[in-house]
Amino acid sequence: MIKERRFGFPPSDFPFLSSLSMRLRLLASSLLLLGCEPAPEVRSYAVPKSGAATPAAPSAQAAPVAGKPSTQATPERVAASAQSGLPVFPTPPTGWSPKEPGAMRKGSWSIGPADAAADLAVTVFPGDVGGRVANFNRWRQQLGLPPLTSEAFDAIQLFQVGKLQGELVHFKSADGATETRAVLVAHQGSTWFFKLTGPSATVQGAIAQFDSFVAGTQLP
Repeated sequence: MIKERRFGFPPSDFPFLSSLSMRLRLLASSLLLLGCEPAPEVRSYAVPKSGAATPAAPSAQAAPVAGKPSTQATPERVAASAQSGLPVFPTPPTGWSPKEPGAMRKGSWSIGPADAAADLAVTVFPGDVGGRVANFNRWRQQLGLPPLTSEAFDAIQLFQVGKLQGELVHFKSADGATETRAVLVAHQGSTWFFKLTGPSATVQGAIAQFDSFVAGTQLP
């Protein structure tokens, strides 16, 4: 067996060896520490460009456009409609089938045969519901017709509703299949609508009865 032979030298005899040995030990320790350190973590940051727009905060629901009529049955409108009272209707003509009134309907009837029935609704809303012209154009839009200017309704037909004066309009869809005949009455801060809509043949056949019925109605 070969034995390892080591030679030792007193530090005092060879000072340069002691100094060199110390330096080598320090160097080895430094390299060992550097090798054990974890790799530095790389972080990235997104810096916004100068003047870039920041995302806008969610806005509240847009308010209705002024002048655009809305006939949604909101709780406030339902409460106001209930306070408006009930009209006194004349006896409906034969063939008019009463329907269940809705939240805003004070009266409702089905007119004509079941397969071609027209709908008559008597409703009331607080305020002017966007104004007379906006409501007339709303009915035109429902028939696929373009809106008209206020001047087009200057010569509108006046219509007597009991002791009150209203306005009468009659529109026919572009294809001639559907018609709307309606009367608008402003009364005590509310707007009343008498609206008959349905197949052209049914509406045309009910014009005289509709006019007589509306004229004989007493609003509260």
